Amino acid sequence: MTTEAPTPDPVAQLERVTRRTKEVASGVTQAQAPDATPCSQWSVLDLFNHLIGGLEFTAGCITGDVPDIRPNEAESSYQGETDVAVLIRAYHAAVDRALELAANPGALEQTATTPFGEMPVARIMTGTVLDQLVHCWDLARATGQDTTLDGEMVEFAHGMLVSGGFADMGRQAGFIGPEVAISEDASLQDRMIGYMGRQP
Repeated sequence: MTTEAPTPDPVAQLERVTRRTKEVASGVTQAQAPDATPCSQWSVLDLFNHLIGGLEFTAGCITGDVPDIRPNEAESSYQGETDVAVLIRAYHAAVDRALELAANPGALEQTATTPFGEMPVARIMTGTVLDQLVHCWDLARATGQDTTLDGEMVEFAHGMLVSGGFADMGRQAGFIGPEVAISEDASLQDRMIGYMGRQP
């Protein structure tokens, strides 16, 4: 007799991933605001906007009031803000709001209209988990911080990105670069980062 693995809870996953991202975000200094990131077209400020905007977009999908934010761009309601301290607080607030809304009964069973078509909110949440995880690494790398990610979340994300179609969808849309070849004996985190078009 075999037992199916329990379905991951995207709310718990988002809380887990953003806990680490909050730590990294809080370690960014004002002097690093214009610095380049592994997302070649984005500065540290841009990356903050993307992280915040993704959470604002997710919250809007839950409430039925989707903001005019393209979740694959460096867009948020804080565009134009250059004070890193303000952006750090905004990121924390966006995390808390998304988690609070997603925890409401029935929130994940809804369907939302997105730039990619009609999608279940649960799948949007999973996409946000993956996005926040990878960009946590980007922000840490860009600002000289520890890039170590939660090992269990890396294992989940690697499976979803490679087998779950999330990375392929992103590549087809043009916002994930070509896979970077990584040694087979590299860590799973490094292989995931390489798969997402980054050099670990």
